[in-house]
Amino acid sequence: MNSNITIKYSITEINQKDWSDFVKQHPKGNIFQSPELYEVYDKIDKCEPYIFLAYDDNLRIVGCLMSVIFKEYKGVLGKFTERSIVMGGPLVENDNLNIVQSLLQAYNTIIQKKAIYSQFRNLFDMTNVLSTMQHDGFKFEEHLDIFIDLDQTPEVIRSRVSKNKRGNISKSTNKGTIFKEITSYEEYQIAIDLVNGTYKRIGLPSLPRESFNMFYQLLYPKGILKTFAASYNNQLIGVRMELCYKDCVYDWYAGADDNYRNHYPNDFVPYHILMWGQNNGYKYFDFGGAGKPNVPYGVREHKLKFGGTLVNYGRFEKIHKPFLMLLGKFGFFLYKFVKKRRKKNDTKN
Repeated sequence: MNSNITIKYSITEINQKDWSDFVKQHPKGNIFQSPELYEVYDKIDKCEPYIFLAYDDNLRIVGCLMSVIFKEYKGVLGKFTERSIVMGGPLVENDNLNIVQSLLQAYNTIIQKKAIYSQFRNLFDMTNVLSTMQHDGFKFEEHLDIFIDLDQTPEVIRSRVSKNKRGNISKSTNKGTIFKEITSYEEYQIAIDLVNGTYKRIGLPSLPRESFNMFYQLLYPKGILKTFAASYNNQLIGVRMELCYKDCVYDWYAGADDNYRNHYPNDFVPYHILMWGQNNGYKYFDFGGAGKPNVPYGVREHKLKFGGTLVNYGRFEKIHKPFLMLLGKFGFFLYKFVKKRRKKNDTKN
């Protein structure tokens, strides 16, 4: 580790205002490296956040790396599912590779004892740290994302939405669908039901209600978490949860009532969020993951029709415990197999 760089990773030693100011002032600063999100994950069961801050000789923060270790189960079984996820980090002053190296060294020392593997999900171009990450044992994997420029007039944003999507949005409006921001706790609970129902239907993991509620409790009052909805006859038929931080609206979770497909909530809500973001001074909309290059992915095709730019910032991954990784994959395969068989038997009965 560089002699002029000091790393702190004990939350009790860190001035959270200084940390928050560093992230907000950094040109690539994002919600996923912020103390606001650390506080949320620190209060969620089966999540364990870690923060590594780099200081120079003048005790200024010059680098930041926050990760969250997620696990699916408590106790011994949870050890087989522990993975460390870094979103949008590290953030370092002037892209200084010496600071990156210092942060990675501290990160590895702690995390390799805790997690089976680490995954860095890049939210911006990380080409400059590629060799540093690879030298540290990380493997780069291509992965796509979609960004939509909101620093345009509403007319330009609308013109970039495909003709088919614009038609669906008009049909939905003509049927009486209304766009609204959810502000009450009661409607937020309905939004959670729609999100979890959708994720269950398509076979993807979501968050438990208590986790969503912790985000609501801590981030709603700060204006960071926003939930928008399509409403028809006073009933929520589609929702999207957004993390709004600095100049970015990050598309977080979405759900829709399958009985109202002909109201096109998955077209109606994103479009109006783009307009809301532009009207409220946000510069870009991060539409989230878009799969791997050259691999067909319907979600990517859907998102691109809103006029975004496809980027390939990729991911870095490092396996800390190969045997547990292999064992965990086998256990997950076995779990899915048994669950599928039980579901088939229940259907027969």
